[in-house]
Amino acid sequence: MPMQRINLLPSEERRKASRERGLMYALLFLILVVAVLGVLYVFESQRLTARNQDVATQQSRLDAVNVEVAKLKPFEALQSQRASMTQSASTIVDSRVIWSSILEEVSLLIPDTVRLTGLTAAVPASMLSGTAAAGTGTGGADITFSGQAASHQDVADFMTRLGLMPQLMNIQLVSATKAASQSSGTDTSTSDTSLVGFQITAQLRPFESAAAAAAASGTTTPAGGQ
Repeated sequence: MPMQRINLLPSEERRKASRERGLMYALLFLILVVAVLGVLYVFESQRLTARNQDVATQQSRLDAVNVEVAKLKPFEALQSQRASMTQSASTIVDSRVIWSSILEEVSLLIPDTVRLTGLTAAVPASMLSGTAAAGTGTGGADITFSGQAASHQDVADFMTRLGLMPQLMNIQLVSATKAASQSSGTDTSTSDTSLVGFQITAQLRPFESAAAAAAASGTTTPAGGQ
């Protein structure tokens, strides 16, 4: 028959012992929590230290990159200046007046019965800057043609042909008068040939005008009848 343990302590002592055991268990649990928090603190502290080291490394690399960027700043300014100069040069080249092309077209369009005795040409002030000028210019003559033709109709034909040139506009007849000139034949005799001396003015079309519309928009003043 098993022996039965009998607690001879008074009930008051038993309750006191139970409370002491509860306090001991609570103290052990508190110590465990503090230990766990300490471990977590150490772990987070180490991780924060590693992160701070990474940030310091990246900051050091960033400072080195900034130093290199600062060294390249003058080259960036030069590149910007070069791009600006290239754009300006391209604009000037695109908007230049090509006199050789204009004169070549005049030589192809002039009738056989018309000959030029003089030609003056100048670029208007609104087109000297090399940029597209607004409007239709100052209203003065940019090109003046002086010459002689067999008849007034030939002068009118010449003006009509000039109107086909996309570079010209506002073609005007200043004067057209008959004049007698001497010509020598093979038989050494002289005869009077009636020629028409004329003067025609025109303006250069602004750079912003479309070449396709230029041929249709040039105005002419026809010469009077013979």
